[in-house]
Amino acid sequence: MKPKKDQMHPEDMRNLIIFMLISVLLWFAYETYIGGPQQEALKRAKKARAELLLTNPDLLEPAPDLSRDEAIKDQNRITFINKEISGTISLQGGKLDDLLLNTYYETLEKKKNYALLKPSRVKASRFIDYGWVSGDKNLNLPNAQTQWQVQDNDILRPDLPVVLFWENGQGLRFERHINIDDEFLFTITQRVKNTSDKRVELHPYALVSQTTAPRVSSSFVSFEGPMGFIDGELEKIGYSSMTSGGDIEREAQRGWIGISDKYWLTAIMPEQNKIADYRFKYVPDPITNERNKFQTDFTGSAFKLEGNDTIEHTTHIYAGAKKVLTLEKYQKQINVDNLDLAVDFGWFWFFTYPFFLALHYIGLLVGNMGVAIIILTVVLRMAVFPLTNISYRSFAKMKVVAPQIAEIREQYVDDKEKLQEKIVEIYQREGVNPLSGCLPMIVQIPIFFAFYKILFSTIEIRHAPFFGWIQDLSAPDPTTVFNLFGLLPFEPTFLPMIGIWPCFMLIAMLMQKKLNPPPTDPTQRVMMNIFPFFLTFIMAGFASGLVIYWGLSAALSVLQQTWIMRSMGVPIYIFNKDEFEQRELEEKAAQEKAAEENEKADDESEEDSELQKAEEEPIKDIKPPKPKKKKKKK
Repeated sequence: MKPKKDQMHPEDMRNLIIFMLISVLLWFAYETYIGGPQQEALKRAKKARAELLLTNPDLLEPAPDLSRDEAIKDQNRITFINKEISGTISLQGGKLDDLLLNTYYETLEKKKNYALLKPSRVKASRFIDYGWVSGDKNLNLPNAQTQWQVQDNDILRPDLPVVLFWENGQGLRFERHINIDDEFLFTITQRVKNTSDKRVELHPYALVSQTTAPRVSSSFVSFEGPMGFIDGELEKIGYSSMTSGGDIEREAQRGWIGISDKYWLTAIMPEQNKIADYRFKYVPDPITNERNKFQTDFTGSAFKLEGNDTIEHTTHIYAGAKKVLTLEKYQKQINVDNLDLAVDFGWFWFFTYPFFLALHYIGLLVGNMGVAIIILTVVLRMAVFPLTNISYRSFAKMKVVAPQIAEIREQYVDDKEKLQEKIVEIYQREGVNPLSGCLPMIVQIPIFFAFYKILFSTIEIRHAPFFGWIQDLSAPDPTTVFNLFGLLPFEPTFLPMIGIWPCFMLIAMLMQKKLNPPPTDPTQRVMMNIFPFFLTFIMAGFASGLVIYWGLSAALSVLQQTWIMRSMGVPIYIFNKDEFEQRELEEKAAQEKAAEENEKADDESEEDSELQKAEEEPIKDIKPPKPKKKKKKK
């Protein structure tokens, strides 16, 4: 039956019904398994955020998208300045949240001072807060909204302290006496005077709070993140560990706690020899996950404040560059333990630390850290000269006996035991000790890693210039061989940066390889030929100061080894083939010549055999030709 003109075709009606049923089923499945759970999770997150705001009112602040100038322009602040740092302290809340380093900059161009502390409304903020807490919830204490008043001057200098005060309306007067020294140390003395007759119990606290985790350059080489030295133990809690685990608390009488960067340290230190609770705390943002907070803090023991009495607590704050000698000075000055461990010299600090001191004082003497690296390299080469002298003499002897060993290897290729016996006999006869050749490498490896630690972790090398194109010894060589070190007008960003100093290092290592006895094993010889190029490719991305040290050390080794080999009458192959390569060429030529002679001999023997075969065959009878018949004439 045909449908009427205005009626839907039965098949179309069926398809429409199926489509509607499938749509309803899909909508039901989405709401049941996706949309519904998401709505429930959002409700739980909003509830959790509402509860979190009760204990963290800072989360009510606008999103951290303001600049430093915008964040501080609408607030009443006092200014502080000395030769190393400058900034402001907000009178609202009294936080130390704005600190610039006067002698350190964000980039090599030195256009903008490095900002160590930033207000909470700035992206990637960090601030220091301090005050009092109490178990009495009815007690009015200073918080983030408290408006502090300045007692006298509003500029903090090393010779001019600042006093802030606030009264809570319940008979308590809170004072903050803030002092600053010539470098990076703040001394905060908090006093509370009770003018009432009510007894009050208070706990002092201080905290370092940071929004978001920064990009860590290399946690394996140098630690960056929350850390502290608490009760004789160094605590390092990485950012990832804090996000995955809960709060970490330690109770101790002595210690400090804070957040460490590669070159900077923000640390708080309570009064020593008094019980305090140290804590590493992570506060997540349950909504956007963009304002997660990492906090280190301490809470001191209770002070019982009687009527008409006064209590006080002193907190020291270090906010600045991780200068080793400055940290050591403060250890003695404020009687705190191991503040210098904020500089990560690693497990072998007892080896790295003397190198740092030597490099530091040589740099102060000559006024250039690159020259200091060169001088220290020469001094180290002189110090290890007796060991390397023994080693290089052994290398020279091994080059003499190397052809003999190669012949023995060919002779006893199937008898390993006999081969080793013959090699030992040669070593004993010639007075060669193969193990002595390892001495330079054994000495070089710890020195190399010590230099690597120093150049990577210490502030003294950051942005330290050398000469010419090297303006930062802690950064890689900025030139590259692929544009002829800047002669060609383009930047090959798609190729590795292998600069002038890495190329110098490569040349020195290739010359050094030529002086060393090459391995008799062909595979090992190929690996040793590739190794200098591989090492150059890797080290081209390292600090230029480290490449300067390694390249200069290799060049000095070449000079020393050349002198020793000449004194022993050992032939030197640097700009031509060494004896093994020459031997291979000669053997190859001999093999080719032998192959040609064999081929010629084969041809000659083949001709002789054919002649011989022809001679041995019997001679057959030769029949005379038949005469032709003459045609008859017609």
